[in-house]
Amino acid sequence: MGGFFLFLICYLITYALKHIKSHPLRVWPHYCRVALLLTCSWLTFDGLSHSASARPQALVCVEHVWCDIAQQIGGNALHTTVLITASGLDPHHLRPTPSLARTLSQADAVLLNGATYDDWALSLIPQNVHLFNMAQQEGNWRPGDDPHLFFDPKIVRHAAFNIAQWLITKDPDHATEIKGRLDQFTEQTQKILIRLDHLKAHFQGTTIAITEPAGERLLSYAGLTIVDRPWALAVMNENGISARDTASLEENITQHKIRFLLVNPTVMAPEVETIKTLANAHHIPTIELGENLPTGQSWQGWMNHTLDDIEHALNRTALTP
Repeated sequence: MGGFFLFLICYLITYALKHIKSHPLRVWPHYCRVALLLTCSWLTFDGLSHSASARPQALVCVEHVWCDIAQQIGGNALHTTVLITASGLDPHHLRPTPSLARTLSQADAVLLNGATYDDWALSLIPQNVHLFNMAQQEGNWRPGDDPHLFFDPKIVRHAAFNIAQWLITKDPDHATEIKGRLDQFTEQTQKILIRLDHLKAHFQGTTIAITEPAGERLLSYAGLTIVDRPWALAVMNENGISARDTASLEENITQHKIRFLLVNPTVMAPEVETIKTLANAHHIPTIELGENLPTGQSWQGWMNHTLDDIEHALNRTALTP
């Protein structure tokens, strides 16, 4: 359309120049006015078109961590909104409100963790809104698996790629910048995987315990063995902790069969507090790892900080008979 306006302007100027000698006073002012009008129209149209194509895509996430990842890829081409802003709030327990429903309906895309973690939002998303569902993206999540998919660097890397591809289709003018940010993020994710491989080479099979499955995927990449997975799953699902599993975990702590205890600080169950107290009494290091991205940190900063804590705990503890 802009090319059509430009063609008309050039045509009118050429036509006016041909006739200016025969009718200098009548022809020239008239065609100048028409050419000026078309120029203004062309510039206005071009500006509006550019503004429309440059509008940032609106992405809504339930969890801050997924929006952080997406924003790193999208930059100025993306505007993100996080539904859970209160620290320590478990997405499992969130009750949707009309305000949350409106926010989801006004988005260009919604990014969900899935895996029962934030599935309550599925029924609130209109069909015309693009959906990123991390559990469906991977296709291999099953009930009983750890739902905290943002602790899996490979899943996160795949998510970043899909977000970049979607943004490029919506805003091809910024494809180079989006691809550049994706490459940078992919490189940083690869460094985290290299750190995990390094831990695995030195500590594969080392036994540890967790109070809830948050972080389980990260520990698995490091080759660490979780001795109390049934106990931790029972805590997460709030479906009753067996006395047998509790006794087994207590034995692993009192006999120093674990190198550290990974604690989710958002879980306030009395059974967890008892285990934490027991671990402290027997000088078992505890590492806190919650489900919410710490304020001021990026996803990769969070992962690297967690790996620093894990390395420190593994390097300073030794199993005793």
